[in-house]
Amino acid sequence: MPEFLASGGTELPFILILIALLGFRWTVSPRASLYIDAPMKRVFDLLDFREGDEQRWQRTRVNCKLIKAATQTYRLTFVTPLATGATQSSQADFRIAARDEPRFIDIERAGLEGRSKNSELLKMEVRLNPEGRGTRLDLTYHWGPRPLLAQLMARTDLWGSVYRLKGMAETGVPDYRTDGLIAVGVAVVTGVVSLATFALVFGWLIAPLLVACLLVHEFGHLLAYRMIGQPWGRLIFLPFLGAVAMPRLAFTTQSQSVFSALMGPAISVVIPLAAAIYVWAGWPHPELPILAGIVASALNLFNLLPVEPLDGGVVLRSLLARLMGAWARFGMIALGVAIAAAGWSLEQVLLVIFGGLAIAVNIRPRMIDPGLVPMPSLQVTISGFGFMAVVAAYAGLLRYLLGAVPGGT
Repeated sequence: MPEFLASGGTELPFILILIALLGFRWTVSPRASLYIDAPMKRVFDLLDFREGDEQRWQRTRVNCKLIKAATQTYRLTFVTPLATGATQSSQADFRIAARDEPRFIDIERAGLEGRSKNSELLKMEVRLNPEGRGTRLDLTYHWGPRPLLAQLMARTDLWGSVYRLKGMAETGVPDYRTDGLIAVGVAVVTGVVSLATFALVFGWLIAPLLVACLLVHEFGHLLAYRMIGQPWGRLIFLPFLGAVAMPRLAFTTQSQSVFSALMGPAISVVIPLAAAIYVWAGWPHPELPILAGIVASALNLFNLLPVEPLDGGVVLRSLLARLMGAWARFGMIALGVAIAAAGWSLEQVLLVIFGGLAIAVNIRPRMIDPGLVPMPSLQVTISGFGFMAVVAAYAGLLRYLLGAVPGGT
């Protein structure tokens, strides 16, 4: 058994810790403090809720409507035009808990009675103080329980918001450039950390290839968000685990979710395909292209395992939900058992872990893709064939590249 556990490598304890942290939820209260070269009254007016106000957050229009004067409750409607020509909208109610213009305002979430507070913005605290010729803004968000990754994104989004506000208060134009730089900075910093952790385990030859393959993979997801009409999403690397591309807007249909999940591994096929062409053409020194193709194929085949939150699990849970209804979780459990059994037989502890995750996630009854418009039957068929085609492409290319390894068979 110790030898079996050793097959997970020295990174196994870190992977288990990260998986646990990504699964558990905590409340989070990120705080941002920023100097704004504008009067307190102007900054306060940009943060206060008033009947009929309309603001723009990049492509999203935010309309404010007073719905309960006695409790100072407002309804915010977020409307985002998509590249497809359609619009996507959502609503949230907030109540003014305390206001002292222009020094502070406390805003609490309303309308969540009987609903889960997970990942919901529950309260905003605004504090303004004079500083020199301008204003010191202290802004705190209080979120309901969120997983580790979402907590990091909450802080990123908060700082992006205060810089957009700073630009609006000082020049009348929101500062989207700094918001973009913050998003890029998070991707770069987490990418460098992941590179270092991969180098500790796999060495400095494999580590850059892994990060490059992850970057191409996540770009596929980001491109999918744009293709379904959303803004570009955010990218963050996870040491020892990989990387995640997060959309700016929630999906509204199963088709969007499945398409976005498949685009990561589908786009990444270009790496082993290019390596195979390089070998087939007989060009010199094919060792590095072959290695890159093998790394990309192995990485994406693992990602296509039918285990959430891997892309294969996201795709297959939606397909099974459409085909099996409430029985879909039993299909996911069966797949988890098969993966765990294969891992045990092959003495691959990571397969056992991820197979166990598939079982654990589906033990209790749950809603799959709640609130999403179901896929039409034709899209179910296309998605199923697309999934199998991507898996087959990687399997074939991996076999070809392994056979092309010098001294291989």
